[in-house]
Amino acid sequence: MQLGDITNEVVETCLRAIRSGEILQGRLLDLAVLDRPVGRSPEERALRLEDLLHELVWEAYRSLRLAEGLPASVPETRSEILGQIGEDFSRGNSDLEAWNVLYFRYLAAIPLSVEEISGAANIVPQQMRRRLRQSLTNLAHRLRRMELEAQRQLPPAERNLPLPDYTHLVGVQAYFQTLAELFGQPEGPRLVSLEGIGGIGKTALARAFVSLPETQAQWHTILWVSARQYFVGEDGCVAPVSDTAATLDDVTTRLAQQLGLGHLAERTTAERLQGLRAALQMEKSLVVVDNLETVAEYAHLVPALAQCAGRSRFLITSRQTLRHYPYVHTLQLAELNSPACQDLVQAETARRGHPLALAPADFEQLYRLVGGVPLAVKLVAAQLPLHPLAEILERFSRARAGMDELYRYLYWQTWQSLGDDARRLLLAFLPTDPEGEDLAFLQAMSGQPEAAFFAALRQLDQFSLLEISGAAAAPRYRLHRLTVTFLQTDILKLWEQPPSHDPPSHA
Repeated sequence: MQLGDITNEVVETCLRAIRSGEILQGRLLDLAVLDRPVGRSPEERALRLEDLLHELVWEAYRSLRLAEGLPASVPETRSEILGQIGEDFSRGNSDLEAWNVLYFRYLAAIPLSVEEISGAANIVPQQMRRRLRQSLTNLAHRLRRMELEAQRQLPPAERNLPLPDYTHLVGVQAYFQTLAELFGQPEGPRLVSLEGIGGIGKTALARAFVSLPETQAQWHTILWVSARQYFVGEDGCVAPVSDTAATLDDVTTRLAQQLGLGHLAERTTAERLQGLRAALQMEKSLVVVDNLETVAEYAHLVPALAQCAGRSRFLITSRQTLRHYPYVHTLQLAELNSPACQDLVQAETARRGHPLALAPADFEQLYRLVGGVPLAVKLVAAQLPLHPLAEILERFSRARAGMDELYRYLYWQTWQSLGDDARRLLLAFLPTDPEGEDLAFLQAMSGQPEAAFFAALRQLDQFSLLEISGAAAAPRYRLHRLTVTFLQTDILKLWEQPPSHDPPSHA
């Protein structure tokens, strides 16, 4: 909440609601000082706000009475209250008079009218109103100081971020520069999407970029919501991720909690989006939504996020392209080149305490098979100190000894999302030149009519399965090398099986 939003009028609106027994609403419920512990319900925040206002007003009033040598007990009857008001106004202490009016007007157990207070104080209502404004100004000032301290104690940006699953990144500097330029433009894109096949390094790149000192200095806060459903361990085994954000409701709730708006968790999705929009328009935040394609309603989430941006920006990672949204700037991540992969292998083996230097011929053999997908390179590096290179390459080429888990993690969900025409076109790439083919040759190999062929080609492109090279007048299309390996293992024999949303199990 902005400190400037804590005004006399906002504070008095809450006090009036307390006096009339209404449920507290409004901007003060967004105070960071109320969100301890994090995630209080709206009802808990409302009660905490009421208690806080009582504490601040009574403590200020009590202290001033004690300073005047007066008892600080609470009067119990109407006549005792009226007598105490007269006593306070006989001291000539304007601060005591101001807090007296505020307490007995809004917070005392026995409510009093303006006329009763004015009469007991022996002043006109206009003078009472001046004292009331004085105390409201003091109360709003105290709330602002408390809110400032609470905001200073909010967890830093790193608290919202997952632990990095890397110690050494290669081939990222150009992406860092591009992202910095995009987010540094006042009129730049509100949403930027990092796209590519699974394992290409989208999450690692996003995590590293938001950790840069210059990135963190640019934003008031950095938020991170992950929709990742599976994690690949260093042994190649795939494990489910618990507590993932799988729906639009999950994503918006987690963003609200990270912004200190835990009370929005109980609201409808539309109300929550409205609250997020207001918060993100006030403060510059960089919001990361990781693995967007696994969010059930991601097609609805993207435009909803775009409307929330305001002064904030969104960085998205996705296997499926978002280029069909005109307000999203997409960055397609490419495979690492050979020198970068060699650097990564050396860094990974050194990290494990077994630094290795592959002979150039051995490394080129490895690179031809695995390619430049960082996840695959790291999995190979994990095995190098334990197995001969020839054995590792044989396992990779045949997808045995657990390596099939990697291909299923990277490709099975995508395979299940493709239509039959797109699947047939994907399989048609198997006998093609590894360096790519032109469209005429691919259409002939697929045996599909023109309309079906181009629709299938667009779908493969949508799921980041194609690499496009060559001149614009004569582009050439090819598959990632790991995609080819996936198709060559057991996908051909599974082609005739009934569709399933789960990868086949192997005993």
